Amino acid sequence: MASTPVMVRRIGAVRDLLPLKPAGPLGLEDAAVVLATRAAGGAVENYLMFDITLGRRGLMDLLFALAPYKAHGPDRFGRVLDNWGIFDRARNGGAASNSLFMQHVNALGVHWRTFEQHRDVFMRVFEDQSEGTRVVPVIAWQTGSGGSRRLLTGTGPVDDVLAASLSAENRFGAKTLHFDTLVGLVTIPCLQPELTRRWPAWRPLVKGGKSNYIGPASVPIMSLMHRRALLNSGLIRAVEARDDD
Repeated sequence: MASTPVMVRRIGAVRDLLPLKPAGPLGLEDAAVVLATRAAGGAVENYLMFDITLGRRGLMDLLFALAPYKAHGPDRFGRVLDNWGIFDRARNGGAASNSLFMQHVNALGVHWRTFEQHRDVFMRVFEDQSEGTRVVPVIAWQTGSGGSRRLLTGTGPVDDVLAASLSAENRFGAKTLHFDTLVGLVTIPCLQPELTRRWPAWRPLVKGGKSNYIGPASVPIMSLMHRRALLNSGLIRAVEARDDD
């Protein structure tokens, strides 16, 4: 069976799409965007790629802009990697690590499992101090015939198209490139900070348990938990309206 055709086009810069002038870091508002779409039954799959690559410092700036640490401590990279290292510590044994891991799994459910699919990309970028491992943000969602939106967590159907659409300028200096949809989802609240007004300053993992303050390591999960609001944001609506032109 022939694969579904993919339509690709550049639709200007991010600042051309947002109803309000954004104040995001990293020059995201000036990044060109590429939209790849394909039919999927009665729905449409949308893959919005930012023509920009984020290395170690850029990815941290993105997360830190949304949830700076509330207390002083070790360097921010070490704290985040230690937080996400719970996967590896639980896998390698240890009752305490496994107990905390299961609290995350039980409390966060599908959001935790989705983050698990993307964790290695985040960690590889943070662990590479040479800045050669870089990630390209991609926002991916499916729009149903009635206008409902559902988050897509992978870019498999359009990987080749996205790779070919990334400008040579943004390929330069990258030894490894990842196209990641969770990084893309995080860009939405970064560009539209008003979407984070309902995000809590802290969140307990278990009822009556110790408060877990929201920091950079928590941003991917928080974005997943608020995915519906993010997919109904002004940015996404503007992209769909531009696609109808």
